[in-house]
Amino acid sequence: MKKFLLAFAIVIVGGILSLFVFTKFLGPKIIHVAAPTGEPVGKFDVPRPESSLLTVKIAVPIQMMNDLASKEIPAQFEGREKKSIHKRIKNGSYAWKAVRGDFVFENSGDRLAFATPFQGAAKVKGNLDAKILTIPIDSDVQIEGAIGGTVTPKILPDWQVDPQLVPQIQLSKASLNIGQLGRLDVSDLVGGSLGQYIQKEARKLTPAIRKKLNVRKSVSKLWHQAYLTRLISDDPKVWIRIDPQEVVLAPIDYSVPDRISFTLGIRSETIVTNREPGAPEKQPLPDLVPLDGPVPTELRLPLIVGMKELNEVLAAENIDIDTGIGTKIEISGMEAQIAQNGLLNLKLNIEADKSRLGRGVVGEIWVKARPVIDYEEQSLGFTDVELTVETKDKLTTAAAWLLEGLLTKGLESQLRVDLDDYQAEINEEVQKGLASADLPEGINVSVENLNITLQDIYTITRHSPEAAPDPGVVIVIRATGDLATEVNELLLKPDEEE
Repeated sequence: MKKFLLAFAIVIVGGILSLFVFTKFLGPKIIHVAAPTGEPVGKFDVPRPESSLLTVKIAVPIQMMNDLASKEIPAQFEGREKKSIHKRIKNGSYAWKAVRGDFVFENSGDRLAFATPFQGAAKVKGNLDAKILTIPIDSDVQIEGAIGGTVTPKILPDWQVDPQLVPQIQLSKASLNIGQLGRLDVSDLVGGSLGQYIQKEARKLTPAIRKKLNVRKSVSKLWHQAYLTRLISDDPKVWIRIDPQEVVLAPIDYSVPDRISFTLGIRSETIVTNREPGAPEKQPLPDLVPLDGPVPTELRLPLIVGMKELNEVLAAENIDIDTGIGTKIEISGMEAQIAQNGLLNLKLNIEADKSRLGRGVVGEIWVKARPVIDYEEQSLGFTDVELTVETKDKLTTAAAWLLEGLLTKGLESQLRVDLDDYQAEINEEVQKGLASADLPEGINVSVENLNITLQDIYTITRHSPEAAPDPGVVIVIRATGDLATEVNELLLKPDEEE
């Protein structure tokens, strides 16, 4: 009996010793690495200002030009002049009176053309030298033709509108029957006088167009409303501030048949801060900067993401890495901290099974990594991944080689954090902001095919120059698409006092 109990005890003790030896020397190495030491310093001290370009389309309906011309140019016109009509007609003079029709402007694709028919009569007087006697002439001449021309508006850097008006006149009928001299074509004669008058009257359109198209006043309202300071987050407190910098102008757009349009862009700087910034110092509307090509809408918005919020996303990510040498590494429970030089410290719960090179590893380690945006996948990724000094000190040479050579590459290739929630949030905020914006009368805003993409990511030390250190991450969102702010004809009415 004693021999049996002794043998049993030996087996039990042996089993315990075997389990201890397996765990201690042959089983996975259990490690716990403390967080890296050092002061967290962001890549930038505070968020960088981001430059955005918001387009403003000022539409000029063709019908408005028709109404303007009909109002400014008299419907009936008349004139008189003393002038030699023919070498055999002495003391020549003539007077004319005509009535025009409605003005019709047309978008010809690269300018505006306009025309209106007119008809009337001219009374020609003089004395015909018939050699033997002088015959008095007092005859009526029927005249017909068209008043026309082109308008190619141009907005100058000082915001003055130059219509670049070129009026023209065409006479299709103007002949005088003077007996033995036959029919005398007086179109050049009457046309010259009539043409001078029409030129004078048509040029009344120039100041009228300048007055009607008060582009400076229209854009000035938008310019001053572009200065914006607004609280965008209550917890944590985050404000956004927008400061307009310049206004640019694209070439005139003639693509829509019933209108022309001027597309301007207000370029602004956007910053975020965790302290309420002071009211921006508004500047007067600057001179215009003309461009050779179109002005696309492009909004670049910096979004501060707190570490708590980022870690909630990271904690949900689990990764399985197949090393290709018979070892699998499972990663879970990730957590990030701001490191230095634009890096993040990442805590990983890993389970690496035994490889042909040594024991497995189970526990908590830390790596350093640089956050980057994967433009193709539109996700958060990491590069420059390496084990921290503290982690290397805890691992055996074989385990350190395994993790540094294989885990880091696996993290760079497989760790992609989906940030769709941020894109959707920005999309929603843009739509909501446009719907509730307090815009001046006569301004329409439409958004179609709005495209939200992740543009950049970087670490910061503090949210504003005056704030205490509060390291975090800034994600830059880029919004493009068919975002059009259109100033319609209602706003382009001149003031009554002007």
